[in-house]
Amino acid sequence: MAQRTVAIFVDAGFFIRNFTNIADPDMSAEPQQLAKAMWHYWIKHVDRKNNEELYRIYFYDCPPLSHKAHHPITNQLIDFSKSNITQYKNALHEVLLHQPYVACRVGHLSLTDNEWGFIRKDKTHNFNKLIRGDVDPKEINPDNVSLRPRQKGVDMKLGIDIASVVLKKLANKIVLISGDSDFVPAAKLARIEGAHFILDAMGRTVKGDLSEHIDGLKTFKNKITKF
Repeated sequence: MAQRTVAIFVDAGFFIRNFTNIADPDMSAEPQQLAKAMWHYWIKHVDRKNNEELYRIYFYDCPPLSHKAHHPITNQLIDFSKSNITQYKNALHEVLLHQPYVACRVGHLSLTDNEWGFIRKDKTHNFNKLIRGDVDPKEINPDNVSLRPRQKGVDMKLGIDIASVVLKKLANKIVLISGDSDFVPAAKLARIEGAHFILDAMGRTVKGDLSEHIDGLKTFKNKITKF
């Protein structure tokens, strides 16, 4: 059987949100613990029993917030560079850089609209219920409200890296962990060049044309265990 080389591409915003909702809903895991669990999830996509080997895991994320802003509920000035979330994410990135075969690709955050939102959603922290008046604003936990900046440059880097890996024949099986239909051109190119393109949408419905340009769906979401 011919050997197949696997390159894994991880959309961090999508993956971390879905992974931690199951593995760490209370956000209690240490960065080292979370990084190792994430890495073990990714390499499940490499079927060594069928002569597959890992080429590299590409992880795409943006640095955490590091500027100051006034909280929309408390009006308190927040220095995000000193927040627990920022420190945790920096630590997580540092640990991931030392995991085998992992390459981190960093984009940047756009704060043009200064849009705020909930870090974790539940029955109380739900924007639709809030604007309908079903939730008393006094019940909102200010610590669960944060700026929600837009990621810039991540999708472009991811698409370019898929093209580069495929065209250079560095891998002939591409695994994309994302739910974003913007990666259709990358998927089409990979298949044209003879690579197999597998999508892990973490159990989510695949929207747009992406479902037409992949060779299969594969997820290990049901094997994620809580810390």
